[in-house]
Amino acid sequence: MVSNTANRAESYLGKTFLVVDADARIRSAANLIAYERYGVGDQLPFGAKIGDFRRIAPNTPVIVDDIEVVSTGSDGSIVFAHALSADAEEVFGWTSTRNMQGKFVNETIGEASPSTGADKFGPNAAWRSGVYIGQKALISIVDAKLEIERIAVDTIDAYFQLVAAARTDGIQLAINSGFRSWPEQKYLYDGYVSHRPGFNLAAKPGWSNHQSGVAFDFAVGGGPGDPIYDWLAAHATSFGFVRTVDGEPWHWEHDPAEAAIAAAHGTHKTPNVGS
Repeated sequence: MVSNTANRAESYLGKTFLVVDADARIRSAANLIAYERYGVGDQLPFGAKIGDFRRIAPNTPVIVDDIEVVSTGSDGSIVFAHALSADAEEVFGWTSTRNMQGKFVNETIGEASPSTGADKFGPNAAWRSGVYIGQKALISIVDAKLEIERIAVDTIDAYFQLVAAARTDGIQLAINSGFRSWPEQKYLYDGYVSHRPGFNLAAKPGWSNHQSGVAFDFAVGGGPGDPIYDWLAAHATSFGFVRTVDGEPWHWEHDPAEAAIAAAHGTHKTPNVGS
């Protein structure tokens, strides 16, 4: 995958992606869950027959000029891309980004929840330590689990610089969680205090730094000894990121001042973090 743009809101524009799935089926524009098939009068590729699924051949380079996100329920989603040949001369049609190398992880796909006012409990409302601090401009991004997260615009350049530096060292860095709205944090907190299956420790609404727009849950396999964690421990402070929550090796925050203090003390953690 070759990047040709610095567009932060829609990073896929201007890039070339490689289709790698041998069964990269083309979807119906009218219903992206349905597949297109070859019909009478269609030009058939070698070996294909009428009634076969339309596919993009593996190892085909494509560009993407549009995307659609379709919810699959239970907070899941599929990102579909409108794919053209690399020279833009041929339109292939809609296909899942899971068919592409990288599966669209870390691609930004547009502005999220445009702020329409100063609603303290709306989708863009930011909170810190129980205090409403204003509205955040947010960008949607594909996370490590191919779900859609949101990142505050004022942190996204630092995040991509971190990701690029990690990639240079052979580390694939992505997130599992970014910004959370008041209703999202309340849902997690209510599940935690009610001891619902699958719910973990969660801060009260208004008190999670995920609501302030600075917190990132990275997709790491554990603490020291995990290659991704070890890379973050060695390099994250250089990009303004610091570990801030005890017992959560995945939770880092973009706080250049605290990161500089930690680095000056030869660590990557704030003083409250022991392990």
